[in-house]
Amino acid sequence: MHPSRRQIVGLALTTCLAPVLGMSAAHAQTDWPRRTIKVVVPYPPGGTADVMGRLVAHKLGKAFPKVSVVVENVTGGATVPGALAVMREPADGHTVFLASDNTLNINRWLLKDARYDGDRDFTPVTVLNTYPHWLIVNGQGPYKSLDDLVQAIQARPGKVSISVNTIGGAAYLALDSWRRENGLKFEIVPYRGSPPAVADLIGGHTDAHVDVVGSSVAHARSGRVLPVAVLQSRTLKEFPKATAQSEQNPKALNVQSNLSVVMRSGTPQPVIDKLYDILKAGAKEEDFTRTMDMLCLDTVLLEPTKAKAFLQQETRRYGALVEKSGLEKQ
Repeated sequence: MHPSRRQIVGLALTTCLAPVLGMSAAHAQTDWPRRTIKVVVPYPPGGTADVMGRLVAHKLGKAFPKVSVVVENVTGGATVPGALAVMREPADGHTVFLASDNTLNINRWLLKDARYDGDRDFTPVTVLNTYPHWLIVNGQGPYKSLDDLVQAIQARPGKVSISVNTIGGAAYLALDSWRRENGLKFEIVPYRGSPPAVADLIGGHTDAHVDVVGSSVAHARSGRVLPVAVLQSRTLKEFPKATAQSEQNPKALNVQSNLSVVMRSGTPQPVIDKLYDILKAGAKEEDFTRTMDMLCLDTVLLEPTKAKAFLQQETRRYGALVEKSGLEKQ
């Protein structure tokens, strides 16, 4: 059967237009940015995530001096309002989201109606950094080591209290797993953030606290709190007496927590790649490295495809931890 004249004409038009359409699509994907870039941080100003968000905004502003880059703090609600604010924006690369484990990996397991899916609705640009955690006690209190604290827990089952910054977060789930794996009985006390938890620790209302290092490092430097364990396999140069925890030992107290840069799914891949290149280059600059040292953070900067695979793996890992914890969806 021979093709008709209409089919031939149609084929010819398609062939002629294909390069033009391809050029238009490529132009649409690389013509970025065209307007203000918004960096959404789902936490209050002044915290570690906010500092990192402003650092990302600074790198974008430096890369695109003719474009305005603003930071918008959309706080509360287990970071859901921040995620939904990003979901309402077009997937055109002009909205960048600083997302934690809670946002991307944990909320789906703990919230009955999160109204978004971290793996489906967001595309990773990179895992920006990890949050080293530590276990701290009152600097003037009776505990001078992790062993001291464990012995007190064993001597007084159910009487020792260890606080965390939120219920169901990375620290809570790690502490709950450590409690179960070692047959320990103590109370986990959730707070709304680090400042009130550390204040109560210093005031003698709790026995210990699991915190992001950068959130309480000033108190450790002043001696008001004492770090007795770093909840990762690498020690901290500034606090060598805080014992590290083996990541291969299931009975060790390890906290793995990340901060990622993501965009709405559907954002053109050239935009994702370009933003990653900007951040990768920016991470080598002095202001970035100085900030990381000041906050005791570890730079990661996984490339987009590896970041996606890693974060999907983290979702599965947290799902198992939540199931074992017995926490119910709220």
